[in-house]
Amino acid sequence: MYTVEGLREARSRLKPNGVLSLSFSVLNDALGTKIYQMMKQAFDGKEPLCFFPSYDGAQVFMQSKNGDLSIPRVVLREAHVAERPEFYRNSAIKVDLSTDDWPFLYMPRRVYPVSYLVVLGLILLLTFVLYASFFRERPKFSHLPFFFLGAGFMLVETKAITEMGLTFGNTWQVIAIAIVSILVMAFLANGIVQRLRVSGTFFIYFLLFVSLAVGWWIATSGGLSSTTAGRIETAVMLTCPLFFSGIVFSTLLSAESRISSVMSMNLMGAMCGGILEYNSMYFGFHFLYLLALGLYATALLSGLAFRSTPVVPAL
Repeated sequence: MYTVEGLREARSRLKPNGVLSLSFSVLNDALGTKIYQMMKQAFDGKEPLCFFPSYDGAQVFMQSKNGDLSIPRVVLREAHVAERPEFYRNSAIKVDLSTDDWPFLYMPRRVYPVSYLVVLGLILLLTFVLYASFFRERPKFSHLPFFFLGAGFMLVETKAITEMGLTFGNTWQVIAIAIVSILVMAFLANGIVQRLRVSGTFFIYFLLFVSLAVGWWIATSGGLSSTTAGRIETAVMLTCPLFFSGIVFSTLLSAESRISSVMSMNLMGAMCGGILEYNSMYFGFHFLYLLALGLYATALLSGLAFRSTPVVPAL
């Protein structure tokens, strides 16, 4: 990942005489300034060397493990490579550096995605219109918990896919691992509800809140290692809340008779949760843990307000 933490980890893997070379097709000066400053911060304030090979907009940023890399100018002239460190050193362009919490390399600054939300809001509005046109059953206030459970589920799911990219790298494997993990958690949740006949949800909600709080603490503390064990732990940590929310969902669903209305409310909530994920473009991904906590807490409170089912666990 092109984040300050990712560059620091790459630096830590260098041998004493090793060199980190980052070659990138820089589309604009803001992107080049951002990469330059990220390299500088990853190497404890020591400025990287910057070369301009003059092909396809490529620029190369290099620095040694100890931050004392130097290349004779005669070598650069023979290779027909021009230096460009002064441009970025004196650049007045303001940029926000990409981190594990805010890994948006192509965004120069943190901005709230208003344009995204307008389009997504129109899609959501169209969905409401279609729902009102094709479904006879109208949602009840007692079904609000399913709406917020759906929103929390989709928010946690989309967040998990992105955060797994920090550990596994942004490849097709990330989506596969995330989907498999989510399906496993959903299967286990349904199995537990079916076999143990869970009839209360308050204690399960508590475990759900704890899992989100632990995930937030681990994420803000730097995350888990990139070892095999660390990757497995990351996948479990990011999808564990879906296990507990799945138990809550299945338990509440088993007491309902209007399944189509309930599922439509859950689907609408999932769409809203997907939209809420875009808050990470301004607040970062750590904030989404708190947002998910708020959604699931609202699901709990709305369930207490509109339902008469017991909330004391009975396993």
